[in-house]
Amino acid sequence: MIFLTGFMGSGKTTVGNVLSSLLGREFVDLDERITEEIGGSIPEIFAYAGEKAFRFLETETLLSIAAREEKYVVATGGGLPVDPLNRSLMKSCGIIVHLRARFETLKQRVSDPSGRPLWNDDARELFKIRQAAYEDADIIIDTDEKTPHEVASEICSKIEGHPEPIPVILSDSAYPIYIGEGIFKDINSLIARHIKPEGIFALIDANVLRMHKVAIEEALKGVPIHIMEVPSGEQSKSEAFVQTILSKMFSSQINREWICLGIGGGVTGDLAGFVSSIFMRGIPLVHAATTLLAQVDSAIGGKTAINNAFGKNLVGTFHQPLFVLSDVMFLRTLEEIQLKNAMAEAIKYGVIMDTELFDYIEKGGPLDYARLAAMCSRDKACIVSADEREGGLRRILNFGHTLGHVIEQISNYAVYHGQAVAAGMLFASWLSHKLGLLGAGGLERINGLIRREQLIADDVRLPLVEELAGFMAMDKKASGGGIYFVLTPSIGNVTVKKLPDSEVLEAYKEFLHGF
Repeated sequence: MIFLTGFMGSGKTTVGNVLSSLLGREFVDLDERITEEIGGSIPEIFAYAGEKAFRFLETETLLSIAAREEKYVVATGGGLPVDPLNRSLMKSCGIIVHLRARFETLKQRVSDPSGRPLWNDDARELFKIRQAAYEDADIIIDTDEKTPHEVASEICSKIEGHPEPIPVILSDSAYPIYIGEGIFKDINSLIARHIKPEGIFALIDANVLRMHKVAIEEALKGVPIHIMEVPSGEQSKSEAFVQTILSKMFSSQINREWICLGIGGGVTGDLAGFVSSIFMRGIPLVHAATTLLAQVDSAIGGKTAINNAFGKNLVGTFHQPLFVLSDVMFLRTLEEIQLKNAMAEAIKYGVIMDTELFDYIEKGGPLDYARLAAMCSRDKACIVSADEREGGLRRILNFGHTLGHVIEQISNYAVYHGQAVAAGMLFASWLSHKLGLLGAGGLERINGLIRREQLIADDVRLPLVEELAGFMAMDKKASGGGIYFVLTPSIGNVTVKKLPDSEVLEAYKEFLHGF
């Protein structure tokens, strides 16, 4: 989306109409949208409800626009960018373009101020006060002595190269997911778009650092930085290694004006998220996802965790990042097993909510990984936006994970997460069919795709019934003698049912015989 900001008389509506024609996008005027929904003019809203009520309506209307997948040209109200939340919303899903003009120019343009309740003797002072908020934009266009068409044409020439991200919109904040080829080189400018840190504490996966050291150092030059290498593998997600990281942060004199940058896959992302949430009670976080699994799933959503002797991901926090960057360039150096590892999570999204995604993978042929990451990111962003802290809806993301986590643990994490989840999805689909939810055709398609993609290694050991019973008792989804089990009634649909432990274990025993 493209958001036009500026003071009264800057030409947002006029330029916006021209720009929408040039780009072939629908134009939305937020002020007009508000008056249509309320059934009264802006002066009437100010008169009867006050400016505070109008600002609330502005944010609510902006939220409804930001949550849409369509790419609009949006003219904002003159006061909307003053609220940092509104600027965060706009940055999460689009490009902010400030139409700048001298106050004298604006005064000439506003020939009839009757429809503008804040255009009065204090307008010049208000203009000065708002400048800092207006300058917090991606593109600034000087509009003095330019026609609307000239301004719109200049915007068209300058938006090239500015990413329009996928938004994660939460109750009190929002952040973007940037996806593309070769965009990691822009990470410093993307950080600066959101925050001006004193420095960067970077946790980097050992393999990523070895293969991309020059590119990483080049992208991060010019900023004070401390780099700490993270040994690859699930074993790094331990309490002991967290203490090692914290000691490094304190000895490096990191403070709350720094940010933590995680460059790697799920393990590095979990560690970066966890330590940044507890160091000095929390510092800002950025994820640079370098594996397909992280790009389609684990880097998004703010869940952080480490493992302990009782199970996987049992110690953690919720800590949302400033943004997620997914550069598919990093995927070129991944081993085939790592790509397969991610496909299980991608198929999961197809099964539980996205028939278009399932069909795209099922079709076969070379995959466009940027497209795949974007489709999965939108799906997860939709769920996280509705249920940030796993209070209900977010449980559906655990499809295949109940059994999958147990498989990982009994192998001491020698089995990849995707392999384990793929086996877990076979059981969840089979159980859905056994319970009369999933038809035979749907079961056959899910099983067929998982088998065709060869997501499960021949030597993967499924747990014994007794092992599954023991781990289920510690599962985060367990409650009162039962477990919330994620099932699918059809491809693209999902349901969560609380099942007695005994019913799950009896079904699993039967499943084992036919695996």
